[in-house]
Amino acid sequence: MVTRRAFLPAVCCFVLLSVAAMPEAVWAQRDAGAKARGDFTFYARSGGSHINAAHAHASHYHQYLSQSQTASPRIVRMSGSAINHHIDLTQQHLEGMRDHFTETGDKKSLAAVDTIEQHLADAKHHHATAESKARVSPEDIESMRESVDQLRVSLDKAITAYGDLLSKHGLAEETVPAKKSKKVRRRDANE
Repeated sequence: MVTRRAFLPAVCCFVLLSVAAMPEAVWAQRDAGAKARGDFTFYARSGGSHINAAHAHASHYHQYLSQSQTASPRIVRMSGSAINHHIDLTQQHLEGMRDHFTETGDKKSLAAVDTIEQHLADAKHHHATAESKARVSPEDIESMRESVDQLRVSLDKAITAYGDLLSKHGLAEETVPAKKSKKVRRRDANE
């Protein structure tokens, strides 16, 4: 008869031996089959979706500011959360793409990822500026709109560079590029 005292160490030894016997490939982050499984394609497609979602949220925010006389703290918070979320996810997908390009030695594509990341960093900066302006002077809509417009321009540049990168790798049709930002005319109270 096995006592409880003897059972627990036996189970622990079994688990440790099982883990030690696992093939080394189970523990690797990327393996030789990553390309065959389509890891790069997943990162490319999903990253494209998130960058376009960030642009869409920035456009909605810009439109809101075009129709408002003072910024609602709640809308500023919600817009910030959504835009930053999608930019952060785009950056995570770019990390996966960077790993792929590093592994394959594709220096031109690595440079393109650097360019996209810089445009995303600029977008985050412009967004943080808009949020700061909203906290300090929620009635200064025009100044916030200028920052959000700069945010959209940075996202446009990132989307263009992203599309060029995907085209180089035969995935141009995989993403739907956001339309270029247009200046939105502020509505007068008399209209």
